[in-house]
Amino acid sequence: MSWLPLVLLGCGAATPDAASAATLAAVEAPDGAATADPFATFLGVGAAAADGFSAPLDAGWSPCGEGCWTAATERPVRSMAAGRVLRDGEVLRVEHRWYENATPSVVRMRVTGARAVAEHGATVARGDTIAWGTRVELVLEGRDEAADVFAAARPWLPVPQAEPHLALVSHDADELRTYADGVETGRYQVGFGQAEGAKVHQGDNRTPKGVYYIVQHSRGPFGGPSADYFGGAWMRVNYPNAWDAARAVDEGWIDVEAQRRITRTWRARKETPKTTRLGGGIGLHGWAWEWDDADPRGMSWGCVVMHLRDIDAIMAALPTGSMIVLF
Repeated sequence: MSWLPLVLLGCGAATPDAASAATLAAVEAPDGAATADPFATFLGVGAAAADGFSAPLDAGWSPCGEGCWTAATERPVRSMAAGRVLRDGEVLRVEHRWYENATPSVVRMRVTGARAVAEHGATVARGDTIAWGTRVELVLEGRDEAADVFAAARPWLPVPQAEPHLALVSHDADELRTYADGVETGRYQVGFGQAEGAKVHQGDNRTPKGVYYIVQHSRGPFGGPSADYFGGAWMRVNYPNAWDAARAVDEGWIDVEAQRRITRTWRARKETPKTTRLGGGIGLHGWAWEWDDADPRGMSWGCVVMHLRDIDAIMAALPTGSMIVLF
């Protein structure tokens, strides 16, 4: 069977990977053993994933040098987010795991010079007091940015494991899996855009990577010359997201106000603007015929392509507002 590069309405404005700015190593499974299953690796951040970060020190602290802080009277040091306490003598660390868009990520905050009150191995929540002191050294291991700057950039973060309805889509495995309240409910083979890699800008024929939400379901009728290639089903996702918008600001494609508008709309699980160089019109749809898993998977202009036989099950598993992570 010949494979034609067909234009799909709604996919032509597709665009990039929201996590393209952050390339961090994959997180290991909770038991510390690496896994070959990309879905298990992705979910290995665990239920204690940070849902956002806050500054660990309050206004009572004053800087005394790089990573150094002092206070007139004993003040608390707080956990920036959900995490796990690691103590080694007088050194206190809190390990935080989170999703930098679609990238599982890890950071450790190291505190020295303080009186630790959190026990080794304890699980702490955002804002919990972990130590007291009047002079502390506080750094994020392996990162150049200060803890307060790091936290200010991440006040809210997605936690896929906490979603009542979730889809994970692996570019490498050509697979979509659905979950309900953390329990896997289905596995489906899927196709992607005609060009490999994560979306970067409108018209590059790539499927995005990132955290998005389902904002529209339609069973047609669809208009235009490519209407048949929706296979009678369409689920729109709210691409671009906050990370896409931040990258676009860095590239000079949008201004800060447009970034804020995209971020607010994305977090509200509503359709985000599609009129920037980032593009839009990304979703999941069927195909003009029932394709074979042995066929090339580069089919659309950036959308995720479902088997016709799987459409009903996938659409039923992902009501409007469901999170979908393409990684």
